[in-house]
Amino acid sequence: MAELRSHSPGEIPPYIAAFTQVSILIRGPSIVTRKSGDIRQHIEGVPGTIGLSPMGVHEDFTHVSRPIDEMLHIYLSSTVFVALAKHTSRDFHPSAVRNHAGFEDPLIANIAEAILAELQFETSCGDLLVETLADLLAIRLLNNYSISAVNPFRSSRASKGLDARRMQRTIDYIHANLTKEITVEELAAAASLSRFHFSRMFKIATGQSPSRFIGRLRLELSKSLLIAGHSIADVANDCGFSSESNFVRSFRRSTGITPGQYRNRARN
Repeated sequence: MAELRSHSPGEIPPYIAAFTQVSILIRGPSIVTRKSGDIRQHIEGVPGTIGLSPMGVHEDFTHVSRPIDEMLHIYLSSTVFVALAKHTSRDFHPSAVRNHAGFEDPLIANIAEAILAELQFETSCGDLLVETLADLLAIRLLNNYSISAVNPFRSSRASKGLDARRMQRTIDYIHANLTKEITVEELAAAASLSRFHFSRMFKIATGQSPSRFIGRLRLELSKSLLIAGHSIADVANDCGFSSESNFVRSFRRSTGITPGQYRNRARN
């Protein structure tokens, strides 16, 4: 879950973080002072500055001294940490993440950029994309910004791509469920891998992330459905879009023309 917000000057009421929150300043400078227990921080931010609030932490005091034009807030639920623990011998918990702010991280910035792009321009595989990025973000937090500071997946297997047998099972599953919601967990199960190893191995094997790969197939499916005479609304639904208008915008970004124009040209 993520949202792009602005913040006016003033004090934010105390709260207990229900999720592990990663905040990235997107536009404009900022000045924020915050206190949580014995930790007091004064952050003078620029675009790219990051703040962390671990799940369960009590934010006693947060004051925005300078208005924040745009800040992306990413919320990680405990389920992603539970899934990490499920596939390892360690009990990873969101409370291991440090209450830290005022730093920059290129990988987290790239994750934020991809999530922001999805918020602004919906794709056919947005849920799958965000799910994959949430896994990557949780691993980054545990590896670089936690009390354990241990990479949960330092396995050599993760450096290899999917073998032909696993790849074929994955492709078969994708084609059989192309008009349905597809999760990383389901793809990983088809390949008999953990979800955290699967995404990287799939990209090594194909050169594309699972979301981009499936998005390309859904674009081709949408073209076929349009030529077959399906309504634009039905095509949008079958290809994973939340609305017809989002489908039209995405189709036009990919092809340079609207779905209606594509259908008319294909028929002539």
